[in-house]
Amino acid sequence: MTINLISPGIKVTESDQVASVQATGATIGGTAGQFRWGPIEQLTLVTSETELATYFGAPVQRSTPAISVDFLSAASYLAYSPALYVVRTSTSTANNATANGTGVFVKNDAAYEQNFASGSESAKSWIAKHAGSLGNSLKVSTCPSSAAWQSTLTGTFTVAAGSTTVVGTGSTANTQLQVGDIVVLGGRSIKVASTTNATHFTLASRHITGVTSATSVVRRWEYYDQFTNAPGTSAYAAARNGSGDEMHVIVVDEDGTITGTKDTVLEKYSKISKGSDAKTSQGATNFYQDVINSTSNWIRWGFTDAAGTNWGTTVVDKTFTAVTAPIKYSLAGGVDGTPTDADKITAFSKFANKASAPVSVVFTGSASAAVIDTVIADVAEFRKDCVVCFSPLLANVQTLDGEAAAIQGFADTVTRSTYAVMDGNWKYAYDKYNDVYVYVPCSADVAGTMARVDSVKAPWFSPAGYQNGRILNAVKLAWNPDQTDRDELYRYGINPIITEPGRGTILFGDKTFTINPGSFSRINVRRLFNVIEKEISALAENLLFEENNDATRASFLNSVEPYLRSVQGGRGITDFKVVCDNTNNSEDSINANEFTADIYIRPVSSINFIQLNFVSVRGSSAFTALG
Repeated sequence: MTINLISPGIKVTESDQVASVQATGATIGGTAGQFRWGPIEQLTLVTSETELATYFGAPVQRSTPAISVDFLSAASYLAYSPALYVVRTSTSTANNATANGTGVFVKNDAAYEQNFASGSESAKSWIAKHAGSLGNSLKVSTCPSSAAWQSTLTGTFTVAAGSTTVVGTGSTANTQLQVGDIVVLGGRSIKVASTTNATHFTLASRHITGVTSATSVVRRWEYYDQFTNAPGTSAYAAARNGSGDEMHVIVVDEDGTITGTKDTVLEKYSKISKGSDAKTSQGATNFYQDVINSTSNWIRWGFTDAAGTNWGTTVVDKTFTAVTAPIKYSLAGGVDGTPTDADKITAFSKFANKASAPVSVVFTGSASAAVIDTVIADVAEFRKDCVVCFSPLLANVQTLDGEAAAIQGFADTVTRSTYAVMDGNWKYAYDKYNDVYVYVPCSADVAGTMARVDSVKAPWFSPAGYQNGRILNAVKLAWNPDQTDRDELYRYGINPIITEPGRGTILFGDKTFTINPGSFSRINVRRLFNVIEKEISALAENLLFEENNDATRASFLNSVEPYLRSVQGGRGITDFKVVCDNTNNSEDSINANEFTADIYIRPVSSINFIQLNFVSVRGSSAFTALG
């Protein structure tokens, strides 16, 4: 057999001669979808639904329905396995909110580093970390000095009892105050609601007692109480004859879109430095751009604020620009965008690389046939170590009559593959974030049953049936196929999902997406070969560049045969044979730098059909005499 590799590597082939590494830890799944937040076209590993909501934003009732469905699909899988790679899909019409309200598209970390980290976006002091309208709820407020932290107003101020209007004499209220500042007036701390002009400003709440001609009125930064003391000069800067390098930065959910509560503090950074070389006492960077870019979940640095003319320079002999007022921005210009099928395909393509995406099952959620077809071809068939789970369209399972035919019609638009698994249903699931019920494709649950059987048994066990195929968190199914419908679906290589009173909702089939007879038409056999091919390929990698002789071939046999015996002991195969000797490593192949091993596997078949024969016998009959 000719190997036909150009550079050193391992070529795996398989053949099905049937006529008609064991998993460790959590099975890692993969999916791509439309979300409210998070990096676009970048693999992100999440281990719980809480992390999913943190990284990609929980769905909201007014958001695009696809966002809710894709989020709940991912959450469905995480109910079975605490390991899921998620890729957010979006489109170039999406935008990140910015400080000046002119949105800019920053796809992910790599795009930021390549195009924005150098400060190319003039006037955009801050950029929302991710694209989407969610960023429009962000406010960033910076306190760059002790004077911005707290100061004393010039003039005298009067406010009547029960009034919100403050009148100043000899004051410049509109230049000394900002909306949101705190003023301490007559012993009461009240937020400023507006600055009408130089002599008048309005309080956010009524002054109960009133005050007449108050002097030495204290103004404080809006977020004064979130920090221990004012920013000043860091020890690092002081030791290098620098001064005034410290600043506080706070990130707030101004509109409440993110947390549900307006003005919720999301992040705060105390005494970070304007100096590009600044370090903490532990030796870590303390430069505000680096600190925020590396730790914030909500914002990135976009450009040095115009007020900070020498911010971003070294601290040596440097007195940093004295900015005596807080600098705050309400971010705007964020746009969600509506991804096309091409955008979704691009997102799913991130799973094609085995090294960066170590998944064993991928589910497509709510996707068109074009997307599913491409994922099967460009991910599963290309990798040959994972399966793709997909569902029909919601419309196919809500025809009220003729669902089986509609599902089969959808199946006809997708290319057949033993590396794919199709189910025939959607489940009605509770969306706790919006207190509503939503239909969600069952592909995530089918992938989840595989992850669950891996954790309690092994990948070569069927994920279907009353023991292994329980579907979680299903209030009801979009339709409940009867025996006739199930027969129709199964003949088409589509796995029914049913609900039985007292038994729950069950995956009631274990076929791969093929109509050809053979052992690879079963999920457990497909996944058995995925596992053993991956494990034995890893063993074979150790032989690259070794001498092709009897000793090396014996070493390979001594590694592979014990592994296959362990799979046999785990009920994955009934028998095997490994041939790796002079019969398949001829002198010509050895001279061509080729190494060949033929591995014959007899897989275990799952039970799909049961016949029970009950016979009534005469009372005088002896059971030992019956044959």
